[in-house]
Amino acid sequence: MIVLFAAMMLVLDEKDDLLAAAKKAAEAKSYSFRGETKLVLPEGLARAGGGDTVRFEGKVDRETGAWVKTDAFEFVSAGGKTAARPVSEWKAVKEEDGDELQRLLYRSLAGARPPRSPHEDFAAWPRAVAAVKRAEATEKIGDRDCRIYEVDFTRESAREIIRALLPMGRWIDRMPIDNNKYAGTARAWIDGDGRILKVEISARVTISIQGSDAPLSATRTTTISDYDATKVEISAEAKKALDSK
Repeated sequence: MIVLFAAMMLVLDEKDDLLAAAKKAAEAKSYSFRGETKLVLPEGLARAGGGDTVRFEGKVDRETGAWVKTDAFEFVSAGGKTAARPVSEWKAVKEEDGDELQRLLYRSLAGARPPRSPHEDFAAWPRAVAAVKRAEATEKIGDRDCRIYEVDFTRESAREIIRALLPMGRWIDRMPIDNNKYAGTARAWIDGDGRILKVEISARVTISIQGSDAPLSATRTTTISDYDATKVEISAEAKKALDSK
């Protein structure tokens, strides 16, 4: 009985440690982040470019706003408004190569939604986290030793994560999916100051396509730096676009 009680207290302590770090990150005044989202889609979509990795980087300053850049678009947000512009890049395309054109279309679609800011994810963790386990190993992120926490999310939270990570967003709700087929997990790297320096969030679901099960999954890996020391500058052109909304 004593051993069981001790084990339960350890689990609670690990969850408390994680949520304390999440709260600290969620309340940060500013920070920078970068990472990538990897998708695993049904074979046809993946071959056409739907499964290509989407890279992103961004900055958040609570007083000024946020800036995010993906492979396809650049976004600025301030005062509850968001403006976007395409990232211009010339690329040779063979007109007869329909697959290449389709691949460019999927890449643009995948990069047309800015990744949800990390502090927004962390703010939801108190209601989203179902279970936490601290890994035995530690790992360096940059020059900082970090302890690693493994997280299981509730099914409803896993559904929200899928919406956030997949390019189709809430359109996935139009698919007949049993809630029991959603699953979400995460790994968080926390330094000695209780800061989350890296987070890997994954979610998966199985859908039915023409009577056959097809798995969909997404993993977003983000490194976070310059807590409370990041500045965001919004250009005059971006401010003009924001003011016009």
